[in-house]
Amino acid sequence: MRKKVRLVVLLIVVIVVIVGISKVFSQHENGNIANMGLACEAKGAIYYNKYEKGIFSVKNGKETRLTEETAYSLNIVGNKIYYITVADFNNVVIKSVDLDGKNLTNIATIYTSISKIFVDKKFIFYATNETGKGIAKIDLNGENEQIVLTENVQDFWVKQNKIYFVNQSNQICKVDVSGENNRVLSDNISARKIQVIGKWIYYYHPNENALFRLKNDGKKNELVSTLIHHETYNICGKYVYYFDRENSKIARMKIGKSNQCDDLISLNVSNTKINIVNNQIYYLDKAQDSSQTYQIYRIKTNGKSVKPIEY
Repeated sequence: MRKKVRLVVLLIVVIVVIVGISKVFSQHENGNIANMGLACEAKGAIYYNKYEKGIFSVKNGKETRLTEETAYSLNIVGNKIYYITVADFNNVVIKSVDLDGKNLTNIATIYTSISKIFVDKKFIFYATNETGKGIAKIDLNGENEQIVLTENVQDFWVKQNKIYFVNQSNQICKVDVSGENNRVLSDNISARKIQVIGKWIYYYHPNENALFRLKNDGKKNELVSTLIHHETYNICGKYVYYFDRENSKIARMKIGKSNQCDDLISLNVSNTKINIVNNQIYYLDKAQDSSQTYQIYRIKTNGKSVKPIEY
């Protein structure tokens, strides 16, 4: 009897640990970070950057303002949102704020040309141009900065103790978060704007003008779709959501159905960002206020039930 109780307790502990780990990494299992990280979800609430107005939370239909500055690359770990905001040309500030809007903290000012961060339980990872070019990590409190990789990086993604990155030759590479075991995964591709989802590294191939994906061990490379002619895309679940620049619209394609797409919404701008949270797409379109270029809107992932965000 005691043995059975111990097994049950052990099983519960394992489940709790797995759930905890999955919550840390689930926000990176879609392409929001690659799309400026404008929206994410935690503890029954949605947090988003109301473009140019700050971070807002929405829970049970109630909207609450947390910050008053434009925020990008929202990462939620524990009870905090980690994000970046522009300081000046090529400089951004990494900040954090509690989910209730308290304890706004400046963590570090970094010199970078890639406005993207990845946060786990211990470190914040970011691209840096401070001393050469490469990938750095820093403690969550802003101490003990370490250069993980010294190499000219065009784009990067952090997942499960690995850093996937595009080097100066537009090759996809992989290195441990310790900086060890750096290797090129494929010599014969040209990659831009990667997203690591599951066991695949999705990338836009500018020479082929199409979306491809590469197995994260480098052993298999395949075409996803020739319909995607722009580097703004978001992999989420079974679909690729992408910006059709030629026709100024957001569309989606089911992975494995490379020649079939659904048009979702027409836009009035020549560029956008696509974030997906809780079966809704948060995207940028022309602002109604003449003082702004963009503002954020939302629509269901099937293209129905547009829900305007009040400005």
